[in-house]
Amino acid sequence: MKNLNLEIAEPRILVLNDEKPFEEMKELAWNKKTAAFGGLQNLLSRPKPEDIKIIHSEKQYKPFWHAVCSTNFEYKRCREFTIKISDPLVKKVIFSDGEREVDQGRNVKLSGIEYCVDSKTREIFIDAYAENEVNFSRYVTMPTRMISQTEELGAGDNIVVPAKVKAAYIVRKLLSEMIKPIDADEVLDETMSIETLDLYFRPIYAFEYSWIPKNKQTVLEFDGITGEYHSGKVLREKMAEIFTEETLFEIGGEVAGVIIPGANIPMKILQESRRRKKANV
Repeated sequence: MKNLNLEIAEPRILVLNDEKPFEEMKELAWNKKTAAFGGLQNLLSRPKPEDIKIIHSEKQYKPFWHAVCSTNFEYKRCREFTIKISDPLVKKVIFSDGEREVDQGRNVKLSGIEYCVDSKTREIFIDAYAENEVNFSRYVTMPTRMISQTEELGAGDNIVVPAKVKAAYIVRKLLSEMIKPIDADEVLDETMSIETLDLYFRPIYAFEYSWIPKNKQTVLEFDGITGEYHSGKVLREKMAEIFTEETLFEIGGEVAGVIIPGANIPMKILQESRRRKKANV
C-alpha cells in the first residue's frame, strides 16, 4: 500500500498590525455607552448618558487558527465499458486488441483502465480558545507581523488569551475531513499538503460600563482592527499559557499514529517537529 505523503508548512505565529490606538478606541467606547445597555427596551428604563461610567478597560489578544489544505489523489482502476451498437447488421466489432461479439442487447463490452485525478482544497478558521469554527477570513489579507513566542505580546497590562487548540488538532481535523477511501487498483500518488498553518492574534479592547443609579454593569468588546463591537467580558488578570510553543506546534508524534476511518492509509510526514525559535543571543 502506498504511503500518504503528508506535507505540512511550518506553523507561524502572526499578530495583526494597523490596530487603532487606545485613545481612539476609548472614544468609540464612550460614544457607545448607551448602546451597552441597549437590551433594555423600555423607554422609561433607558439610562441617561451622564449616568454611565467606564469603570474598567483592558487590551486583549485573542487567538485563532487559519489553515489551508489541498489533496491530490492519482490512481488507476480497471473498468468494463459497454458500447451500444445501433445497426442490427453488426455482429461483431474488431478492435486493435481483438474481436468482440455483439450480445443480445446489441452491446459490445470492453475492459479498460481509468486514470483518475481527485484534487480538493479546504480552508478552515478555528477560534483557538473557544475551540469552534468561526469565519475570520477578513483578517488574512490584513498586514501582520510574525513573532516567535506569545510572551512578546504580554507587555504592560496586555492580556494574551492562550490557545487551547494545538496544531496537531488542526492537522487531525483536516485529515479526517479530506482523506477518504478511494476505489483504486493502483495508487500513483496520495499527497495531502497543509500549505498554511498560522496562529493569529487579534487585538481586542474590552470596556466595562456601570450604570451608576441602577448598579448594573456590562461589557463591550471592540475589535482593535475593524472597530466593530459586541457584548463580551473583561479578564482583569493575565492568563497563563496552556501549552508552550514547542508543545503547541508539535505535530509529528501526535499525528503519525492517526488512523483515518475506512481509509487505513499509512502516512509519511514530510515535516520535522517545529523547533522553538530563539531570540538572537
